[in-house]
Amino acid sequence: MSQHPVDWSPPRFRRTQHTATRVPQWRAWYEHGDVSLQDIADREGTSLATIRLALIKNGVAMRFSKAQATRP
Repeated sequence: MSQHPVDWSPPRFRRTQHTATRVPQWRAWYEHGDVSLQDIADREGTSLATIRLALIKNGVAMRFSKAQATRP
């Protein structure tokens, strides 16, 4: 077990479980609402990277930010 690359210590495992259970809700907000990744992160009290990675891992296509879309 000590050579296993995943840290199964309780606090980290609980966060991983929480993220896994929240992904369907985050996906719904992101795909069906006009909610940004940063808005979701702020609402959930987690990092933008956590939201982005969880959604990408679950097959959600990332959209461009409005600032990127308006650049020439």
